[in-house]
Amino acid sequence: MDNSYLAELESMNGDEDLSGSSSKDKGASYGRYAAKKTVAQGMMDLALITANANQLRYVIQYQSASPTYYFVFTLIVISILIQIAVGICLIFKGRFDLKGDEKRIQANAINNYVIVGVFLVTIINVFIAAFSIGPEAIPPSTTT
Repeated sequence: MDNSYLAELESMNGDEDLSGSSSKDKGASYGRYAAKKTVAQGMMDLALITANANQLRYVIQYQSASPTYYFVFTLIVISILIQIAVGICLIFKGRFDLKGDEKRIQANAINNYVIVGVFLVTIINVFIAAFSIGPEAIPPSTTT
């Protein structure tokens, strides 16, 4: 790309140039981006914890006689607990992202914890999906 095209893009964005001369604007832009990213991660965490709660209800209601019942039940509970921890970390991460450069190191550390937590939840949910599917669903007993 030539420099005139880049300068035109920067003028449309309101920034002075690509060299970083408007670092205050870029810092504010980073803060807005980080806040939006944290909110999006929080919404994904909320959707996943809702799905896990539904899986927990399904396992308790329909698969209590399954040979993998306790294993899947334990995995779902662990997944939900990790998701709660990730959600709490996201709250703190969002607060640190908005504080500026002095808190960026702490925000990066919390972000690393969030990444590890999301990775663990993903792996655990793969095992939940693999072991919760049985040959038949056992309906709850209805005695009248």
